[in-house]
Amino acid sequence: MIKALHPRKFPMFAARLIAGINLIEPLMFTILKKTKLFSHRSTTNVFVSTLFSALLSALVNFPTYQNHIIGYDRFNSLDLTLLVATRAIDTVFSSELGKIVPTWLVPYGDVVLFTVSSAFIMYSWFFHVERLPPAYHQWITSAANMDHDIYEVLRLIKSKKLVYGEPGPYSDFLGPYFEKYGKDPKDANTTINLPISCEAVHAFKTKSCELHALWRFYRGFKFAFTVYGPLNLLLLLLPKKKKMSQRLLRALTTSVRSSAFLGAFIGIYWYSVCLARTRLFPLLAPKVPRTRYDDTIAPAMGAIMCGLSSLVETPQRRKELALFVAPRGLGTLVSADATTENLQIESIVFSVCLAILVAYSKSKPSTVRGIFGKGLNLVFNIDYYK
Repeated sequence: MIKALHPRKFPMFAARLIAGINLIEPLMFTILKKTKLFSHRSTTNVFVSTLFSALLSALVNFPTYQNHIIGYDRFNSLDLTLLVATRAIDTVFSSELGKIVPTWLVPYGDVVLFTVSSAFIMYSWFFHVERLPPAYHQWITSAANMDHDIYEVLRLIKSKKLVYGEPGPYSDFLGPYFEKYGKDPKDANTTINLPISCEAVHAFKTKSCELHALWRFYRGFKFAFTVYGPLNLLLLLLPKKKKMSQRLLRALTTSVRSSAFLGAFIGIYWYSVCLARTRLFPLLAPKVPRTRYDDTIAPAMGAIMCGLSSLVETPQRRKELALFVAPRGLGTLVSADATTENLQIESIVFSVCLAILVAYSKSKPSTVRGIFGKGLNLVFNIDYYK
């Protein structure tokens, strides 16, 4: 508690940020109201005054917090900025596009957002480790349950250190991997055996890609249920009006559905990789070099298709999932280097996006979706201007 009161840590940064907004905003609102710049449009006065005050407060306070927190971990500052940026973009798009997009298409927008974000994240997990926080990368590795040797050999293929059909220092890289599973290490040589067999990619569980996908689904389901099951059972302790039997059924249903989502995410990924590298794409495009399937096409195919697993979840959960992964997906496209220029750009992006979020949360609270929107509404819902 004492450390949390440090003047440069997040609690004090949030306090200064909110205090600055609440000091400047009434003054700005009064000026706009008296000058009648936006006559007869009280909502516009609220939006503009809040936007200005939040922007100014953030520009003043964020750099101090940023310079302190990056000393612990660069991603502490960057992740916050990405979170605010993606929520601001989502708020603007959902507010404006909702006027022109048919209602029945709106829920599928979250599926698209989740799919695109997941594609960037999973492709970076394979080939651009530096774009993901170490803990985030480790969590994906645990959930995917991919043998480290297979993971590394695909990275070697991507970096051109290993080329199918050509002898080199890594031609027998998978030899120990084959021996571990009681297989002939000669079959691991990529000079004479190409591409790497699906059975080897399947950790020799089965030659069938379909059975392997089901096995991956089961492993992912089991992994997720150990998290969601106890969590939902713990929530049963909270007092509610519904009967215990109804709450228990709901907890079980929610746990199974969420576990099925993660199982489907992993199973679809693995099966899509197999379709792309051996089962389907080589038949459709036989002239494409086999190396190209393993260093780009197959991982990209899996990264894109696995996002469709979000259809297993309810529309409300799809929204939260999409908004959860979107910041990290956006993070794979920006540099994590803490250069002076990058930090200045980050400070401006954070300030502008936070100003947009706060302005919308005051004037149009329903447009800021999810738990984030509810939190902003609780903090900034002041009715003095009414």
